[in-house]
Amino acid sequence: MKRGFLNASKAKKTRPLGPTDPVSDSKPSASHSSLGPAQPKVEVRKLPIGKVEKVALPKGWEQPKLEVLGPSDTRQPTMIWTTQPEVLTNGNDTFTECIFYPGTKEVLKKIPGYPQPLQHPNPGAFRVATVPGKGTGLFSTRALTLGEHILTERPLLISPIAVYSAYPSSFTYEQYVQVALNEMEQHTKIAVDRMLPHDRAAYMELANSHKEDGSGPCFGIMRTNGLGISGLRPGVEGAGGMYSAVPKYISRLNHSCSPNTQPLFDKASLSYRLFAVRDIAAGEELTYQYIDVDKPAAERNEELKPYDFVCTCTACTEDVPASDARRAAITAFTPNTLMWAVDPKLPDDWLLKQCHEQLARIETEGLQHLPAYYEVTKAIMDIYMCLGNAQKASEIIPCLNPTSNGSRTPQTLPRTRRI
Repeated sequence: MKRGFLNASKAKKTRPLGPTDPVSDSKPSASHSSLGPAQPKVEVRKLPIGKVEKVALPKGWEQPKLEVLGPSDTRQPTMIWTTQPEVLTNGNDTFTECIFYPGTKEVLKKIPGYPQPLQHPNPGAFRVATVPGKGTGLFSTRALTLGEHILTERPLLISPIAVYSAYPSSFTYEQYVQVALNEMEQHTKIAVDRMLPHDRAAYMELANSHKEDGSGPCFGIMRTNGLGISGLRPGVEGAGGMYSAVPKYISRLNHSCSPNTQPLFDKASLSYRLFAVRDIAAGEELTYQYIDVDKPAAERNEELKPYDFVCTCTACTEDVPASDARRAAITAFTPNTLMWAVDPKLPDDWLLKQCHEQLARIETEGLQHLPAYYEVTKAIMDIYMCLGNAQKASEIIPCLNPTSNGSRTPQTLPRTRRI
């Protein structure tokens, strides 16, 4: 999911307004609301990256101030700043500062048991350490097996991937982009200022690869580290309904085109759970893919350019043509168990051989996080069941990766290396 901003069609000289909120050393107030005009039909455009010359806004034009709706105000808010959950259920839980569209809190509160307490693995399975040439990263503290739970954490921040920005028709495209960036910085800073001191410090210590493109410090960190969350804005699909979450520890994961972990978002507890997608040795660095990694190396490196690093994983540096060919074959293959099962002319091992070849490609490339891994392992199990070999089928069950069960979750926003 590409980071972007929402472009209001037929924009006027008004904009959605939002609240200001003082920094507090205690738990922030539960929520505040902001007032703004009705939201028009929107499109999402990409924000700038890299070094961008400072854009001057027209003389005399000022960013409108934010308006806070009081408790007795009956007007419909445009944005809501809220702390979730409102009450912690145990001492291991943490707060998340949220910027929500109206309706999102209601979606969460309808989830049975919300907010469910955080479930942490015991014993702990990771540590934060310096990675030569990469800055900070996460490492395993013990041997991990496929599907094993590594950590759980609530994000420090959840925010829309963009907010509605209206602007005078006389503005150039570059001027509007700067207005949108200013708007997002203003919104994000309110939420960051609401954080408890230790959470705010942790947020501001995260990587920021958007220091020269017009993004402010708070929004730049969100752009760098955000993970996408969908399904929390009722009635709005696609980019307009997406939120971006910034976790404290998962944000420290460095990129690999052959990742060994996958984070999954659990709405009931408003938290991410990080899982091993293959066996991981004690002391091994934990990694995650910032982009779709089933593409050729040249395309991957092109997509990684905005993130200010060059990937040096095996798939990008050793026998790249062979790796690209395997990844293309992985994408192209679909195991059709039903077609094989109903065609008596096909040999018993016809599909089984193809599936084992696919499995070998995936394991060679280290792509066990892909839905293709679950699909092919399940197909092998189904084939053995069709052949009446329950023993062989049962041996496949431990290989079914619960984090790659046919869906690309969580959806990801572009991210960069951790420093």
